[in-house]
Amino acid sequence: MRSWLICVCALAVIVVSSAQQFHNRYDNFNADSIIQNERILLAYYKCVMEKGPCTKDGKNFKRVLPETIQTACGRCSPKQKVVVRKMLLGIRAKSEPRFMELLDKYDPTQLNRDALYNFLVTGN
Repeated sequence: MRSWLICVCALAVIVVSSAQQFHNRYDNFNADSIIQNERILLAYYKCVMEKGPCTKDGKNFKRVLPETIQTACGRCSPKQKVVVRKMLLGIRAKSEPRFMELLDKYDPTQLNRDALYNFLVTGN
C-alpha cells in the first residue's frame, strides 16, 4: 500500500511538472508571425478544427483549446493571455465564419461566450 501511494505521488509531481513546462513553453510564443501569415494561420485553424494535419505546436494548442475557450483563458498566465487573445482575434479578423465555427466547436452550449467576448475585448 505504501509503495502504491509513493507511485501516485510521483506521478502527480510528473503531471504537474509537465503541465507547467507546457505553459512556460508558450509564454514567449510569437503569435504575430502566425497571424501575419494566412497560410500558417489557416494550418493552425485546420488542425484545431480536425480538418487538416497538426504540427507539434498545433497538437498542443488543440489539447488546451477547449479549457482555454470554456474558461476565457482563466488559468492562463498574463503572457499566455496575450498569445491566446492575439490568435483568436487574428482568426476572427481573417474570417468571422471560421471564428464562429471554432467557438461553436469548443463552446457548443455558449455558456461562456460572454466571458470569452469580454476577454477578447479587455484581455482580462
